[in-house]
Amino acid sequence: MEKDILIKDDWQRCVEFHGHICPGLAIGYKAVQIGMGELREWCTQQGVDLGEIVAIVQNDACGVDAVQVLTGCTFGKGNLLFRDHGKQVFTFVRRADGQGVRVALKFGVLENKSHQELRAKVMAGIGSDEEVAAFQAGQRELARRIVEGEAAEFFVWRRVQIALPGGPKLNPTVPCAFCGEGVMEQRAHVREGKIACPECAEKYESRVLVLNK
Repeated sequence: MEKDILIKDDWQRCVEFHGHICPGLAIGYKAVQIGMGELREWCTQQGVDLGEIVAIVQNDACGVDAVQVLTGCTFGKGNLLFRDHGKQVFTFVRRADGQGVRVALKFGVLENKSHQELRAKVMAGIGSDEEVAAFQAGQRELARRIVEGEAAEFFVWRRVQIALPGGPKLNPTVPCAFCGEGVMEQRAHVREGKIACPECAEKYESRVLVLNK
C-alpha cells in the first residue's frame, strides 16, 4: 500500500496551525510528546485504555496551539483548562481516573543574551533588516533544538494525580441591565443593584453600542 502523501508529521501540523515556527510552539510540541508518551506508557503497564484526555495549561502562549493540535483538547469541548499562572507548565490527564503527567520547562534553559537583545530591538520595531533576519534565524534554530533535542535537556516531568472538575455544564444566560447583552449567570456581577456583565461592571462601554451611536 502506497504511503498517503497527504499525511503530515506532527510538527508540520503544528506549524501550519500556528502559522510560523517559533520556540514557544516547540515548547508545547515537546511537552505533548513527553506528557502523552509517559501517559501512554503508564496505560500500557496498567492494561487500561488512554480514553479522553484533559490538558491543563498554565499559560496562553504559542505552545498551547501545539497542545490543541496534538491532543485534540479544546476550550469548546471542555477538555482544555487554562490556569493563568504565567508558567510554561503543561499537564495531561486521563479523564477516567485523574492519572496524569506534569511537564515543566526548566528555568533559564533558553536564555541567550545576544538573542534576547535582538528580540528587544525587533519587538520595539527598531531592528535593522539584518537584525530582523538574524533574530528570525535564531528563533528557528532554537525551535529546532527543542524539537530535535533530548527532552531532559529542556524539561522536567513527573506523574501526578489530579482531581478534575466535571465535564462541560449548561449555564443559564441572563441579560445585562446596562448593555442588554446576554452573559453567563456565574460570570455576572451586580452594579447599582442591577445585573451587569463583566465589561459593564467595570464601567466599560460595549463596543457594539459605540459603533451604533
